[in-house]
Amino acid sequence: MNSNTSITTNNRTSRFSAGWLFMFLAIALFGVMNPSVAQTATPAKAAQSAMPPLFLEDVSPKAMVPTIAAFREAVAAAGWSVLGVTNMTGILAERGFAVRPVLVFDVCSSRYSGDLLSSDDTLFVSSMMPCSVAIYQTSTNKVVISRMNSAAMGGMVGGHAGDVVRMSGEEMEQIIKATLKKLGS
Repeated sequence: MNSNTSITTNNRTSRFSAGWLFMFLAIALFGVMNPSVAQTATPAKAAQSAMPPLFLEDVSPKAMVPTIAAFREAVAAAGWSVLGVTNMTGILAERGFAVRPVLVFDVCSSRYSGDLLSSDDTLFVSSMMPCSVAIYQTSTNKVVISRMNSAAMGGMVGGHAGDVVRMSGEEMEQIIKATLKKLGS
């Protein structure tokens, strides 16, 4: 392993750990949630809950490969970038675990990132960056697009940072809608 690989692995591990820590803190701050609401957001579930779900999921009408292609196209069309893709299936296979296909996309809008990273007052949000979107296949062969509910998370963050996180999340939802539209949904 060269030093660049070690640095990349350490950065990913730190970002992964910080993300989980932030999620657990948010849950602790806002109380115990109904597990069905915490995992997915459907209009009926969202309407029943006083607190928005932390994660949003949409089922793709197509298989993994066309879903990934449509997502990448929608990201680019919105002026965002895919900074990297983590193949969780491959990583876990190297460690002796067999899981269904799971890819995690690190996506970024330099407009939002530049705003948040240019001020000491909003640098704390960097632990949530870049935005992660997972595309995975379930045991019933459904392909799901999953992400954190950044629009709702912005309200929890508050202030200018929260506004930017909310706007970023709203734009990501438009990217997901464009993805699904490309897929015929």
